[in-house]
Amino acid sequence: MITTRRLGDILIDLGILTPFQLEDAFRNKPKRVMIGDWLLEQELITSTQLGNALATQFEVAFADIDVMATDHQVMRLLPEDFARQHSVVALGLAGRKLRLAMVAPDDIEAIAEAELMTGYEVQPEVGLAQDIRALISRAYDERALARQTIIDLKFSELVEARGNGDEGVAIASLVDDETPVVRLVHAILNGAATAGASDIHLEPHKPEMRVRYRVDGVLQQIMTIPSHIEESVISRIKVMADMDTTESRRPQDGQLSVFENGVKINFRVSNIPTVDGQKLVLRLLEEGSKIFDLGRLGMTDKNLKSIKQMLDRPFGMFVVTGPTGSGKSTTLYAALQHLNDEVRNIVTVEDPVEQRIVGINQVQSDNEFGMGFANALRYIMRQDPDVIMLGEIRDRETAATAVQAALTGHLVISTLHTNDAVGAVQRLADLGIDNFKIAGSLLGSIAQRLLRKICDHCRQEVAPNETILATLDPRQTIPATAKFYRGAGCRKCLQTGYSGRMPIFEIMNLNQQLANEIEQGAPHSRLRDRAIELGMVELAGAGLIQAQAGLTTLEEVYFKTKS
Repeated sequence: MITTRRLGDILIDLGILTPFQLEDAFRNKPKRVMIGDWLLEQELITSTQLGNALATQFEVAFADIDVMATDHQVMRLLPEDFARQHSVVALGLAGRKLRLAMVAPDDIEAIAEAELMTGYEVQPEVGLAQDIRALISRAYDERALARQTIIDLKFSELVEARGNGDEGVAIASLVDDETPVVRLVHAILNGAATAGASDIHLEPHKPEMRVRYRVDGVLQQIMTIPSHIEESVISRIKVMADMDTTESRRPQDGQLSVFENGVKINFRVSNIPTVDGQKLVLRLLEEGSKIFDLGRLGMTDKNLKSIKQMLDRPFGMFVVTGPTGSGKSTTLYAALQHLNDEVRNIVTVEDPVEQRIVGINQVQSDNEFGMGFANALRYIMRQDPDVIMLGEIRDRETAATAVQAALTGHLVISTLHTNDAVGAVQRLADLGIDNFKIAGSLLGSIAQRLLRKICDHCRQEVAPNETILATLDPRQTIPATAKFYRGAGCRKCLQTGYSGRMPIFEIMNLNQQLANEIEQGAPHSRLRDRAIELGMVELAGAGLIQAQAGLTTLEEVYFKTKS
């Protein structure tokens, strides 16, 4: 869609503005403010006049948005992040067509992506930016309001709470202090545990601080905190985490603990200064609540057998790959627990140590005291280890030392940031490791992702998105009779359609054929094809299996495995 006429010229042609008014508006308009928005702000035109002019300019219908009447269920066909990023909002359905209000209805990429995500043909309409923003805030904030009920419930529970022991910060002793800030902080902390959040973000913005929970891997706004108590909230958390309340210009780390339903919950606290104030992120670590067991990770029997075969080798390197938040640490801890017995000396180097496991010697990485990954690994080699776990291989020195340890009789377990299992080979090569050393040391690698699970309470059968299905299954192995599902959205899942997460795995178990290919410097594509020939199931294929089983959606598989 090509725009041939300028908005100002259209307004003049329609007799709404004079050339002089338009010239004067351009002269006084602040930079980065659209001329239409400026004319509206100066009350030189009305919303309807602007909308009609935009419709003429883009040659599409004008979306006269009614914030109160729009179907929010239809709106949520598009993720909130996508809607905000592209300033678009889904207004309604007409057969297989989706009415999409857009600030820029000529954004072909946004239209194509919306069609891919929803499975509908998009009918673009032009909408006013302020109306679209208001509608997005209203529709998606209903989820935030639902989560706010969690916070409200915690207030009443806090008042009734009594001592839970001496460890951590007992709720009762804190509630004795009736200040609103104390109650607010503890409602936020305990509300996160109730909501199943993995992280809490407190972000300074003007005029209010934003509080968000990360639930099932997605950040969702819970509430805002007025700026006049923002510093009090931050100070309260810093006191609980034993951090310096007088320091606001340097990053700090700390830890705090609270009790939720008799369970001690540890929080790792990170604080950094931003231009608007101090930002805090709290990671939830439920002490003693996680059982690390390979058999309970959700693997198929075939995958479980393959991984155990690699881990039961006396020496070599076993690598877990994937983006941040894909569950790599959980897989590593489960692998360590599988190996944990009285006849092995197991030592780890982690940054930070997130979970403590009885029987394993865990070392905190600390560059300031000469205990970075590479140096710590060299010291550990003098400690007669059988198994070494490195939290991450980040640089050439660490990679070289780890490979050398694997080649000299030690089992080394670590993580790498790559997109797939075969990518571990290329990443090690990029870090300067010779191909023959990679072939000689690598036992195998796992790539993994966490997919959101469809809510059991609102799961319903849907027609598959044919475009996504064709992308995920190019060889057309999925039968035409296969059924697919999605969550309609309900109170149980707070209208998201999802509840909980599940892992999927892509496992490359190195054999002599693959080792020969690696030693000869075969490219990534060739290694991947050979691994598939030898039985490796790709991430997309593993996701499709779960989608056919009705556990997740095709859209979730696509965006987690193809990004």
